[in-house]
Amino acid sequence: MPGTKNSPEISIIFPCRNEAYSLPACLEELLQTCRRYHLRAQIIVVDNASTDDTPRIAARYGAEVVPCQTIGYGAAVHCGLLAAKGEYAAFCDADGSYPVQYFAQMLQLIKQRGADLLLANRLHGHILPHAMPFLNRYAGTPVLSWLIRTLFKIPVYDCNSGMRILRTRLYATLPIQHTGMAYASEMLCLAALKKWKYTEWNLPLFKPDTRRGRPPHLRRWQDGYQHLKTILSIFARRNRL
Repeated sequence: MPGTKNSPEISIIFPCRNEAYSLPACLEELLQTCRRYHLRAQIIVVDNASTDDTPRIAARYGAEVVPCQTIGYGAAVHCGLLAAKGEYAAFCDADGSYPVQYFAQMLQLIKQRGADLLLANRLHGHILPHAMPFLNRYAGTPVLSWLIRTLFKIPVYDCNSGMRILRTRLYATLPIQHTGMAYASEMLCLAALKKWKYTEWNLPLFKPDTRRGRPPHLRRWQDGYQHLKTILSIFARRNRL
């Protein structure tokens, strides 16, 4: 059970589908972070039907491999969070764009602020050149974030950030449905309806995903539409959720 004496204080989750090129460096950096900050961490790699060596690499680094046959970012994160045993659960992409060393600071911050969900805001931090497409940075994400702020009264400014930490025990209270990229917005909208205490922290560095050995899974227009549809659908059903 999360929070017991012998359980990890934090579960750190990497949703992965064919991340054999980038995963080793992410896991090595995370293991170094855990040693440096004396984190009692459960490391989870969600294998989202990979066809490369992702699960074998994860096991070699001592990570717990959780299979998820439903293809999609949201499905993979959901499977990882359900397997989390720590009092807090955190996740980010395994493509090298998010420096995993910051999980130690995020754990400290969510405790200090007494928050239920803390998000690493890329847009108010330092973004290296070519780390985020122009339209995503200056149009898509800001507009969707504004919509969530307006409809759900939650102070979110980077709704698409994939680096977050939350209280594990609360996650089961969210009626999650989306299996794709719109899961990121769905989590925020549902957390707002459940009156979670939400906070953001400016991510010091967001990097290009140069470690990735494959094209990104993101489909800009299709995923953007799904985000918009999900936000409006939850708002329309808010009194029944």
